[in-house]
Amino acid sequence: MKVRPAIGRTIGILIILIILGAGIIFSFTFNLFLKPIDQWGWQPWVIIGVWAALSIGMILLTFLTSYYEVYRKYVSVKKGTKTLIYYYSDVVYIDEAQYRKNKTIAFFTNQGHSRYLMGDKKDILFNTMLQNCKNRLTTEEFRQKYPKVKL
Repeated sequence: MKVRPAIGRTIGILIILIILGAGIIFSFTFNLFLKPIDQWGWQPWVIIGVWAALSIGMILLTFLTSYYEVYRKYVSVKKGTKTLIYYYSDVVYIDEAQYRKNKTIAFFTNQGHSRYLMGDKKDILFNTMLQNCKNRLTTEEFRQKYPKVKL
């Protein structure tokens, strides 16, 4: 089953990136925008058009190529052309408190590595992981087994 991350959180991250991109682009071409708007030549309009087209393209590409695929034995995370696979049997701890607080699924693998996934709108991914991860430890057991990992 294909599950998409929450749209609001994704747009929030993209807005920050778009604003940073605008700051960089317009800081390099600052002198073109100093004249009154009725005296602008074609260059400022081309810069604004390219920036707007790139922003819209980035948003569309992100929404079309970022999703989760939930299977019986694993979760496949698709980010652009990259695919990451997380087997339920490798997940030893899921931080439920963090998910309830900010809708980010934080889980730890049996090697002690932390992974973070953006939650979906209907909590399908989170609930599926809770049901299918059979090797989960309690918080105390996890802290004893992995003392160097900070929760």
